[in-house]
Amino acid sequence: MTYLERGRISRMSGQPTRAGWALPVPASWRTWFGFIRRPALPDRADTRIAPGLAAVLKLFALDIAFMAVLLGSLALAVQIGFDMPEHMLDELALSAPLIALIVIGAPVGEEIAFRGWLSGRPGHLLATPLLFVALLALLGAAASFGGQSAGAMPLMVVAAVAALAAVAALFLLRKRNAVHWFQRHFAWFFWASALAFAAVHLTNFATAGPAMLPLVLPQFMLALLLGYLRVTHGLWSAVLLHMLHNGLFISLVLASSSGGS
Repeated sequence: MTYLERGRISRMSGQPTRAGWALPVPASWRTWFGFIRRPALPDRADTRIAPGLAAVLKLFALDIAFMAVLLGSLALAVQIGFDMPEHMLDELALSAPLIALIVIGAPVGEEIAFRGWLSGRPGHLLATPLLFVALLALLGAAASFGGQSAGAMPLMVVAAVAALAAVAALFLLRKRNAVHWFQRHFAWFFWASALAFAAVHLTNFATAGPAMLPLVLPQFMLALLLGYLRVTHGLWSAVLLHMLHNGLFISLVLASSSGGS
């Protein structure tokens, strides 16, 4: 039985799935906590829109709770003398294209790279690196166009070929369930994906190192929510939660900058 199915049983009965979970929290949160305790990969995600959207909204509320605690802790650390390193957004003007990149582009690209393959299905394992290559080639082509370089066309060809190969892999292998070896070792892949996602965000700061790891705890907690959504409700649900998270973050940054001006 998958954690998604256990969550449904929990919601129908109104009781936690384990005696130790007698906590006054929503059933969807208990299901997520149970998943984190023992990550297990279902053969297929439940990609229906209504259940997926409900899960996204409920976990977004949990995400907000996590962010409030973590960011509040960082604010307290600053008050007692911790010197926060410079963030890359401190020197950037939040133009409309940059906001669109943060709220839409980054979630799509990062979810493909970090969790597109997390389903363990052959089509996704093959398509994810191909789609990532296509995205990188498109970014390179866009940069080449900006510099009026002749190198844009080959990059666009690479992007098109990689995207077509990814679509072919998804179509030809669409009926295949998750491969057994991936299911067996899923917990390792799940935690590795979350840690890698958090570690990559260290590049947002001018200073990176082990001492800076607490600063990416918000991204690590977000990754645990996104990974769960990806394998239980499909990649689209993880992308949507990621967009909501980034949208909230940018809204707070804009509100802070306008309040200080």
